[in-house]
Amino acid sequence: MAVVSTLARAIDPFTAISTLFALLSSFLFYKAYLLPNYLSPLRHIPGPPTKSKYNKYNLPFLGNFLDIIKEEAGVPHRRWIEQYGGIVCYGGLFNRKRILLADPKAIQHVFNTHSYKYPKPQNLIRLLGEVIGHGVLLAEGDAHRKQRKMLNPAFSHKHIKDMVHIMAGPAEILGRQWEERVDRSGEKPFELDITGDLGSCTLDIIGLSGFGYDFQALTNPENEMSMAYRELFYKETTSAQFLRFFIPYYSKIPTQANIDRTKAIRTIDRVTMQIIHEKHAQANDAKHSKDDNSSKDLMSILIRGNEQVGSLEDGKLTDTELKDQIMTFLAAGHETTSVTVTWMLYVFSIYPEVQRKVRQEMLAHIGRPTESNKSPLAYDALNALPYLNACVKELLRFIPPVPTTSRVASEDDTILGYEIPKGTQVFLAPAALHKLKSVYGEDAEDFKPERWMDPSTLTEEQRKSTKFVTSEMSWAYQPFITGPRNCIGSKFATIETKIILYYLLINLEYHPVPGFKFKKSSRITWRPFPGMNLIIKRFSDDNSDDSTLVEP
Repeated sequence: MAVVSTLARAIDPFTAISTLFALLSSFLFYKAYLLPNYLSPLRHIPGPPTKSKYNKYNLPFLGNFLDIIKEEAGVPHRRWIEQYGGIVCYGGLFNRKRILLADPKAIQHVFNTHSYKYPKPQNLIRLLGEVIGHGVLLAEGDAHRKQRKMLNPAFSHKHIKDMVHIMAGPAEILGRQWEERVDRSGEKPFELDITGDLGSCTLDIIGLSGFGYDFQALTNPENEMSMAYRELFYKETTSAQFLRFFIPYYSKIPTQANIDRTKAIRTIDRVTMQIIHEKHAQANDAKHSKDDNSSKDLMSILIRGNEQVGSLEDGKLTDTELKDQIMTFLAAGHETTSVTVTWMLYVFSIYPEVQRKVRQEMLAHIGRPTESNKSPLAYDALNALPYLNACVKELLRFIPPVPTTSRVASEDDTILGYEIPKGTQVFLAPAALHKLKSVYGEDAEDFKPERWMDPSTLTEEQRKSTKFVTSEMSWAYQPFITGPRNCIGSKFATIETKIILYYLLINLEYHPVPGFKFKKSSRITWRPFPGMNLIIKRFSDDNSDDSTLVEP
């Protein structure tokens, strides 16, 4: 202690601070300038300079970070791809080099052939894991293989077909609610922020079809699960999410926002465990019953399959793993679909002719629900609507629910002849790939469902003006990602989207709100901020679509 005291008296505070500042400056200079520009093998990969209109003074520690946060998701990435090619190296915060892929062989290498050598970033797993658990979306390696194998039967074509009538229930309720609110508004235009109601609808759908559990989010706005997800997905600011992503202990700071967030997470955790216990009880009852009316929701199918597995060593899932699957289904299953339908209704409002054609197709081939046939929907009938199918595919191209995704090299690798050191973050940007003019043509930034249709069903003029999507272009269409880690619920989400659109379009029409401004906010998903306000009217054959096309 005497030695420490003597040293403390001997060291001048100014000298200590100066030394610390010099060390930190040297470290920053090495990490942000010397390493990326002169030492890293990534420096050989083409990419944009640090200097840009957002980084006018060429500050190396900013890299290209300002371009990314100042512009809409995918815009700078698309610019770099068009200028530098299928593999691009750019700088994140502190000029930490990242790799952007836009080459079919490179995408195949990272997301398919070597997908398990490129896990998700740990800070993303930490951020999302608190909300959605460590289910199939975040699991890696052998854990992911085991979970995916157990889940595949629940997401089979047959089981999804059987769920259409279950999904239709909440969608029909929402359609009726909006119709009643429009009727009550009288002559006054009915304006609504559609995001909250769509989130409640998709939560009810995933609750019923995923777990046979009725959250009643649409009929009971104070439902605790609905409020919990509203807290997590709608209330958190972009800056708070940024801090949570980069600072591991930010969530521990007892701010009111963190307290509310923790409460919401605990609510979700408690309810999901309740569902697990109820499903186990139902499975045990079914064992001792001769009744073959087994529950057909996703979790019941999963638990019945899990009970047939002998032990954990054989691949059986623990209750914690089952709970994580529920949390994953609930969060990812309702959030991505609600965002997709939100954007679809917005696009319909600014492309009134597209909206009209989809509705006419539904009326001609399915018709309206009637008292004698309240749920006329069937899986095959919905998938037999070519224009609706084309609109959904085009929407997923035009505004993909998740604009960018990333992986991290777990070992040294080589991509397209370039050395990729262990720890390098590799990005795929659907928001950029989906708008490449070199792939989709000069009208790539336009919403054009015809590009997905059978050319023989279109007019000669449409055929001449359309670059049709072919299988050779599939590498540049990534709404659900490719390879072993692709979205297991893609077919579920697609049919769910079509069901909701049917009930919201068959009797209603949508128009833009004059002067309403929003931006595409890239959070967990790509959602409109502060919301999406539309004018909703009753549809009748006498109505004329008087919307004015505006820029999306």
